[in-house]
Amino acid sequence: MTPTTASSIPTVATPASTTASREPAAVDLGPVGVAGVNDATCTSSAPPVVLLHGTLSTIAVDFPVLVPALRTAGRCVWGVDYGRGGTAPVRDSAALAGAVIRRVVETSGAAAVDVVGFSQGGLVLRTALRLEGVAGLVRTAVLVAPSFHGTTSPLVAAVPAAVCPACADQAAGSALLTDLAAGGDLDGTVRYAVVVTSTDAVVTPWESQLPIGPPDRVRSVVVDQRCPGLVVRHEDMARRPSVVAWVVAALAAAGDVTAEDLPC
Repeated sequence: MTPTTASSIPTVATPASTTASREPAAVDLGPVGVAGVNDATCTSSAPPVVLLHGTLSTIAVDFPVLVPALRTAGRCVWGVDYGRGGTAPVRDSAALAGAVIRRVVETSGAAAVDVVGFSQGGLVLRTALRLEGVAGLVRTAVLVAPSFHGTTSPLVAAVPAAVCPACADQAAGSALLTDLAAGGDLDGTVRYAVVVTSTDAVVTPWESQLPIGPPDRVRSVVVDQRCPGLVVRHEDMARRPSVVAWVVAALAAAGDVTAEDLPC
């Protein structure tokens, strides 16, 4: 049984800054507006779960349905709102995500964490695994409509890079994505489980959301193919009860999940 009273844990030192726009040197894993996140008294035999939110968003906006589902499943949940609402450069947000992962491992005593990344959160995790040295600390990456390979959507180009550097980073062919592509899609021994929809108008084409790798490392489900006629908007994916159920199942199975685990 896990407690439900939220409290904070000590601050985390992030890696040394390499650009003027890096995140602050320390991050407080305190309240994020969702009960049960960053509860220092939580204990579980399962790996802790770290949440990574999307662009122009927060944990409270993206995960209000998932968090209580994870807590009911006996999981301890951690996360921080990064990158000025997910608008800062993805490399900076990845540095912060890496620091959070290291601190949660240290604090919990777990060998590794599981991570759920929604939209930009999937690219933040990909970047952290590659550049922040945390691939050995992540067991399972469950990605919900991730901008894993970027997007061709004109919505990204419509936002000035000076206002949202993360938007520019997520544009297909960006310097960040080019650098990441040089090393392939997978890192460490992480297992990837990905849930997408073919009607996604934000991360396009939808196939670009899927990491490339062998079936023992990468599992995926396309919501509207599994459940014909079910249309879910990109921004609602992480809050859809059927998607949430699949995410919980994917975490419980350490990524060894099937399309049939998504209820219609």
